[in-house]
Amino acid sequence: MNPYVVDSSVVFKWYRQPGDEAYVEQAVSVLQHYLEGNIEIHVPDLLFYELGNILRFKEIFSSKDGLTILKETFALDLQIYPLTLSLAEEAYPLAREYQITFYDASFLALSNLLQASFVTADQKLYGKIKNLSTVIFLGNIS
Repeated sequence: MNPYVVDSSVVFKWYRQPGDEAYVEQAVSVLQHYLEGNIEIHVPDLLFYELGNILRFKEIFSSKDGLTILKETFALDLQIYPLTLSLAEEAYPLAREYQITFYDASFLALSNLLQASFVTADQKLYGKIKNLSTVIFLGNIS
């Protein structure tokens, strides 16, 4: 089974409606592949902090209230990883090398450690790391 790491920009789109913003259909497709058992989804626990923060400030843009979305995301039983020393040791140099936040680097580092593809809808982040072979921009998924 193919392992993927998805960031918060992808997960938030799971709760948007097609037409609300770009790449919602691609994000929902990734989720559907996971629900059908075709792929694995792995995330650092940071995802839930970021998602909670997005929902706190953009709740009116989502299809459900923020707490319901958090509950539903936890119920998906994604593979969740806490920040460990080995993950931090992988993330910190990536953050410096690619001039990205430690938060973003944590997702990338997890994908490196798991030898998984990393999917993001964050165009600015993608622009900085697009030369890495494991990085996939959500908009490039058909």
